[in-house]
Amino acid sequence: MSGEHERSHAIDEKRFFSLGEQRVVVEDFRADGWILDIGGGGEGVISQFKGSQVVAIDLSQRELGGINADSLKVVMDARDLKFLDATFNTVTAFFTLLFVNPPDHARVFEEAFRVLKPGGRFLIWEANLPARSDPIKDIIVIRLKVNLPHKEISTGFGYFWPDHVQDDRYYVDMARRAGFRISEPRGRGLTFFLELTKP
Repeated sequence: MSGEHERSHAIDEKRFFSLGEQRVVVEDFRADGWILDIGGGGEGVISQFKGSQVVAIDLSQRELGGINADSLKVVMDARDLKFLDATFNTVTAFFTLLFVNPPDHARVFEEAFRVLKPGGRFLIWEANLPARSDPIKDIIVIRLKVNLPHKEISTGFGYFWPDHVQDDRYYVDMARRAGFRISEPRGRGLTFFLELTKP
C-alpha cells in the first residue's frame, strides 16, 4: 500500500479519547477440560496462559493466525456457537465484549450460558466505558499491561465509543438476564474482572 493511500485513509486523531495505560493482573484460575475463549485472536492472552487447553474462537482468521500458542483456533461467531449444550466448564472473554455491537451482547451471554455445563464459569476481563461527552471523540483507546503468572504482555485496543455507559453494572445486568449467578466485580482503575456461574 502506498504512503499516499495510507494517508488518505488515516483516522483523524482528534477522534481519539484515551483511557491511558491500565494494568491488568490475570491470576491463575482452575479450569477442568477445554476452555472456550471468545474473541481469542490477536495476542491470544488466554491461549498464552492456558495453551493447549484453550479453544480460541474469533470472527477473523487473520487474528487467530497471530496467536503464538498451542490452542485450537476456530473461526466462529460468538452469537452462534457451533457447540452442543453443556460442552465447557469454562468460557472466557478477555477485552472482547467491547468489540461486540451492544445489541448483540445479550445473544453472546445467552450462548455462553448455553454451552456451559451446570456449575461452569464465564470469566470476563473488560473496561469500564464512560458515556460519550464529546461528539467529536468517537473512538476510545486503551493500552494494557497484562500481568500473567509467568510473563507480561503489552497491548492496546481502539474501538468505537458507544453512546451509553458500558461498565461492570451493564454486564452484570446482562448476565443476570441470561441466568447467571454473579460474583462481585473486582476492578482496578478503569478495568474489571467478573466471574459468572451457571447454576
